[in-house]
Amino acid sequence: MKKLFLFLILLFSFTIVNAKGAQAKKYNRIVSLTLNGDEMLFGLVSENRIAGLSGKINEDKEISNIVDKAKKFPKVESSEEVLISLEPDLIIVADWLSKKIGYLSELTGAKVYILKTANSYEEQKKSIKDLANLVEEKENGEKIIANMDNRLKALQNKIAKKYKGPKPRILMYTTFGSTSGKNTTFDDMVRLINGINVISEAGINKYQDISKEKIIELNPDIIIVPIAKKYDNVAKVSKLFFEDPSLKNVKAVKNKKVYFVQYKDISATSQYMIDNIENLAKVVYQFKE
Repeated sequence: MKKLFLFLILLFSFTIVNAKGAQAKKYNRIVSLTLNGDEMLFGLVSENRIAGLSGKINEDKEISNIVDKAKKFPKVESSEEVLISLEPDLIIVADWLSKKIGYLSELTGAKVYILKTANSYEEQKKSIKDLANLVEEKENGEKIIANMDNRLKALQNKIAKKYKGPKPRILMYTTFGSTSGKNTTFDDMVRLINGINVISEAGINKYQDISKEKIIELNPDIIIVPIAKKYDNVAKVSKLFFEDPSLKNVKAVKNKKVYFVQYKDISATSQYMIDNIENLAKVVYQFKE
């Protein structure tokens, strides 16, 4: 009996291989229930290992970076029936859905992994690294992170070479009247392009609503307004800034430096964050190329 027990331990310690002799991965029917998980998976694993994705959000051109890739995959859309039918062996959920972990595991028998929503560039890289290790694609994860770091370094060198003025003071202000302060990806992106987030500078944390009076008080050099073109009328939103007499002396308004940026170009919490950083720098410093 003891010999049999030892034999079984040795047997199951070997790497599983498929019929062609290639190493088989532990998870081969992966389902993501969050957009950033959808985007990260496409960078890490082969498409035949993805069983399903979060929902139609990843086909929304205003928000998603994987519109064309996502079209051919089933969408869970909070449907238990669809999720069960996909027979997942790994389910990726956002940290704000973590209360459902036990339920999802019981429902499907799959491992449930919490994907932490990044609040900074470094946290985003860690999320990629951790997920890459989990799905046994460490090398792909390292390549993605190296690409991000190389592009960031090149961008920062470009800013240092082409821009010699004082650090631009930047405000992000949504059409809902909210902004991003300390411990947000926007705050970190501003820091990485050698700017100052006026909301963070004012000691405001996370996501907050601010008044028009606060904008006047902070007097930013640049205002970034995230928009979804199919929901927001840019001309109409523009009037809120440029036709409001109370804002006429705000530097960003006076110098016509209120910039409208598509949501997906500033809000990704996946490997596409580096695209967001590059986009932000292009707008802030008005790089032409």
